[in-house]
Amino acid sequence: MKLGSAFLAYRIGKPRLTYAVYCCTARCNLRCGFCDWWKKKGPELSTREALRVIADLVDFGICVLDFSGGEPTLRKDLSVLASEARDFGVFTILSTNGTLFDAERAKELSKSFDVVNVSLDGFREQHDASRGVPGAYERAMKGLKFLSERKEAKIGIDLTITRRNLHEIMPLFKQLYGFIDFVSFQPILPYPAPEGLALKPQEALNLAEDLLAMKREDPSYVAPLEGYIHLLKYYFSPKYPRICDAGVLYAMVDPKGLILACNLCGKSVIGDLTQSSINELWYSEARERAIEATSSCLGCLSQCTTMVSLAHRGKVSLLDIKGAFKLKG
Repeated sequence: MKLGSAFLAYRIGKPRLTYAVYCCTARCNLRCGFCDWWKKKGPELSTREALRVIADLVDFGICVLDFSGGEPTLRKDLSVLASEARDFGVFTILSTNGTLFDAERAKELSKSFDVVNVSLDGFREQHDASRGVPGAYERAMKGLKFLSERKEAKIGIDLTITRRNLHEIMPLFKQLYGFIDFVSFQPILPYPAPEGLALKPQEALNLAEDLLAMKREDPSYVAPLEGYIHLLKYYFSPKYPRICDAGVLYAMVDPKGLILACNLCGKSVIGDLTQSSINELWYSEARERAIEATSSCLGCLSQCTTMVSLAHRGKVSLLDIKGAFKLKG
């Protein structure tokens, strides 16, 4: 219901913040080569401060709150924070590396989240190399097992597409079918992709066609929108179209409580949610400057921004609708 009213607001020219990512900690137990969050030092909000920020976002009318990091499961109060949003009808997502789950933790967090996304970039050797820690694959798979046994939250994986794991993507997705609820993916960020990790245009085209074929077989298993997969065809070529509503439909809250238009643009800070309300900041000149700061970005296929933008623009196919209803059921 909340999401429907958000779509309507966008269509009549009054877009509102729909999707927020809360990077609740910079701490991480892995050492991914394409991410430097684990190198960051600094404070994070206390439980009381975080609950106050989340309540503010909920009151402002967000529809989705994605808990990310760092590694969010390093926060012992994670279920308390997520429940603050979920109890008021906000759709909650956990984006995790999946390595810190045991049966008890899976039971606890499955009750607090609608969706749990576990990062998985290939089979054992590829995933461990990508994540910088031996045994990361084994621990992520155990985490998926603990989570899937709960049968409460929808459980899936999120894969980062690079040249290095291209040959494992479809075999991995096929092997996991029936074990998890869905697969998700996005190409490596930022755009353009770092040298040596970018797909050739024909490789991207072939992968997109394979993913579309799999989505037609089971629309709920391949979670990204059909239109998103079509965009993947052009992501590694000069023809890629920039679609972004950062600071309009989407925002990110960092561990200290700063709200940014986009987590990939450090200059897009809107303000401090521990000092000002989201209502004050969202209708300020600071937000306009933050949006302007993102204008130099060449684009990306970050699901947080692109999928939200596509959905609000009505770029949702019958296949997507079928998948959403099946996954919900």
